[in-house]
Amino acid sequence: MSKADFIPSGFIETLQCYVQERGLPAAALMDELSAQLESPSVSALQFCELLDSVWQLDPVDALGVRLGLSAEPRQFGVVGYMVSSCGTLGQALARYHRYQGLLQAGLTSRAWLRDGVLFMRWTQAVANTPLATEFSLAVFVALCQTLIGRQVIPVRAGLPFPRPQDAGMYQVLLGCPVDFDCSAIELALPAHLLALPISSKDPYLLRLLEQQAQALLKQQPRFEEVQTGAFFARVQEQIVESMKNGDVSAESVARALGCSLRTFYRQLRGAGYSYRGLLAHTRHTLARQYLADPALAQTDVALLLGYSEQSSFIRAFRSWTSMTPGEYRAHLANNS
Repeated sequence: MSKADFIPSGFIETLQCYVQERGLPAAALMDELSAQLESPSVSALQFCELLDSVWQLDPVDALGVRLGLSAEPRQFGVVGYMVSSCGTLGQALARYHRYQGLLQAGLTSRAWLRDGVLFMRWTQAVANTPLATEFSLAVFVALCQTLIGRQVIPVRAGLPFPRPQDAGMYQVLLGCPVDFDCSAIELALPAHLLALPISSKDPYLLRLLEQQAQALLKQQPRFEEVQTGAFFARVQEQIVESMKNGDVSAESVARALGCSLRTFYRQLRGAGYSYRGLLAHTRHTLARQYLADPALAQTDVALLLGYSEQSSFIRAFRSWTSMTPGEYRAHLANNS
């Protein structure tokens, strides 16, 4: 099993809340969970181990489902915020499918409509333990429920592991028949749910988040590029996160990733990158996306990219394209 895939660390909050609510004696585990939350992503393999640690403390039936059903959209990272800004559940699920690689690079899925039912099947290259697969199924159901503000009762569900001793608990928690020994994670939902509105819709925010997601997805290396691709994804994700507070220094990013600056630079060199080049490449890609949105002022773009002064952004953009941001926008307008 490859160790290279990563998932949003926000999902760790579901483990923290469960341990606290159950009053489990897990001081060391809680410290580890808190440490993992300091980074925007967590190794999928590490997440599987954390799930197992919770189960060792509280070996209840369908633990992954119990944990997953408490998930919230914000824990899905940029994908969660994006789908929360859509107009209907159908629009949200279409974007979820399009940008699922930002959740897990090793995630593959397909969906189709038939006889008034939306069928979905997906596999996870790394997070494929029984606990992790049932957690994945449940967080998806939880996401749909939160988006439309009502309980979602699936038509059926399927899990890729042998039938457990108390399989009835899965049906109780999910509210539908559950099959086991499936070839993938499976879920079937009534198709009429796709037309239901999302109360938090925000077309402007959706457009902005989708631009960012498109840019990040284009840069994301293929999953097969194992160690190099995983490290690239973690650093780039942290750079984007650090832009929010205006500190994109190598020291800040290294600290957020939990390593010394010396180790950080050594890992970058080993993966074939320089920090300055990676930062510039990420800013350049996002800048072109943001400038294509006429609703964003140049000052807004500079702030989104972590520049404290617009003049610094203008100089950097000219070095990338030989044009100022204003000239680039005029070029786009003339060629539209």
